Amino acid sequence: MSSYVYVKNPNGKTYVYENTTYWDKESKSCKHYRKSIGHLDPDTGEIVPNYKKGDKQMKTSSGVSADHCIVASTGIGKLLDKAVSDIKLDAPLKAVFPDDWERILTCAYYLVSEGGALAHVEKWQRAFSSPYGEKLTSQRISELITRITPSLQQDFFSMWAGFNRQDSYYAMDITSVSSYSEFIDFVRWGYNRDGEELPQINLLMLTGVESHMPIYYRIIPGSIKDVNTLQDSLANISFMDKVSFHYVMDKGFYSGPNIDAFYADHKKFTIGVPFTVSFARDAVEEFRDTIRSHHNFCTVFGDELYAVTKPMTWDGHRFYVHIYYDSFKAALDEKKFDHTLYCCMQEILSGQRIKEHASYYEKFFFIRETPVRGIKAEYNEEAITEHKRNRIGWFVLATNDIKDKVRALEVYRNKDSVEKCFDDLKNDLDMKRIRMHSAATMEGRIFIQFISLLITTRLKQVMNEAGWFKDYDLQEVLNEMKTVRTVSIQGSRKRYTTELTPFQKKIFGLYHLIA
Repeated sequence: MSSYVYVKNPNGKTYVYENTTYWDKESKSCKHYRKSIGHLDPDTGEIVPNYKKGDKQMKTSSGVSADHCIVASTGIGKLLDKAVSDIKLDAPLKAVFPDDWERILTCAYYLVSEGGALAHVEKWQRAFSSPYGEKLTSQRISELITRITPSLQQDFFSMWAGFNRQDSYYAMDITSVSSYSEFIDFVRWGYNRDGEELPQINLLMLTGVESHMPIYYRIIPGSIKDVNTLQDSLANISFMDKVSFHYVMDKGFYSGPNIDAFYADHKKFTIGVPFTVSFARDAVEEFRDTIRSHHNFCTVFGDELYAVTKPMTWDGHRFYVHIYYDSFKAALDEKKFDHTLYCCMQEILSGQRIKEHASYYEKFFFIRETPVRGIKAEYNEEAITEHKRNRIGWFVLATNDIKDKVRALEVYRNKDSVEKCFDDLKNDLDMKRIRMHSAATMEGRIFIQFISLLITTRLKQVMNEAGWFKDYDLQEVLNEMKTVRTVSIQGSRKRYTTELTPFQKKIFGLYHLIA
């Protein structure tokens, strides 16, 4: 393997050597052969080749040296190209966006590498190699994102789902993305999951439970609650009928009509059940005194708990209710609950109530206020006791497919894959705020964010499988790859990669990159 080595002379001049690694049979070890090929131009950073005395430098018709060397930062491009190839992302992009797929990937590469506004893509392209050979100005990017229509996005999702059949279970969840824009219909006031006092859009996403790979998202008006989105979302994901899979959702999606919709569409599901539902409360009441039997003891991902299963029917359909009790978690949650009640009492008496505790004030306290005596508060002991008996430490799942109580909870807990994707979007890929001012540009921009998320997910998959997260994070890997450069000589097919650091060699080995 050949590479370039830079050696700075005491006189300040940097010489460049072609370094060739070879195997010495006699010493049975790797050795290096270095040949001086020129020096580094201090102004341009380009390599000036060596010439023998009397030689004349050949010129092309354009007046450029035939031995002109081009140095390019290719490490990031190599890494992201490999991720795209691994998950076959280029195939659906080429099919759906034959004229724009390279532009879309270039914008996605920038987001993975740097994050930030897409207006800086052109500047980034000057430093790093990218799929699209020409420069992407702000104007060209604005035109690009308006061409990424909802119809084309749906075509992409349909093809992308076909490439991701390895999962049987898919987690569905919703997050909020805040915006300052007043001109996008989707941006409305609603429950903000990040606790921000801003209008928002809601983003529903479907992610493979085993692979953690996102396959679909849908933009929803910010004022709509989780429970009201499910039936429309099932209709929008009709293309997924080609792939047999199982929905996994938290209790925010639970409602009687939603369960009816699953059965009507012949969909498999596992869903958390809130204690506002009568059969969940009845199940806890039924097994409260008997669940802590050794026959019901089990472990799920290292957590020790008790679990029972109660077969039921839902409008004539089979229905399994899994009831769980975690005594260790119950002790921690009870302590946390008591602390919260204490804080609420102080807030009531001081007249400094906070919005997040409004439901606690209403349910767990008797509050009286008179002009003479001021504010008086007492604990609602009956409500507090009922909450501790029937909710703390208890959890209920409902499913029409998984009979085994341990497997059901394993599948449910693995749904955090979609939550990790939301975290990556907001914290690593510049989606904490929507900065677009029209629905068309917003939808196109979010699609590019989604493509960058797919690439990031693949990079993290490889790192996770190798146990790298104990020592490194993804940003460290990306930063290290930014310093990998390739040198090419005009008029020659040879390309040389600059000498790799030990960490870069590890990255090349991990992702099976070719120097």
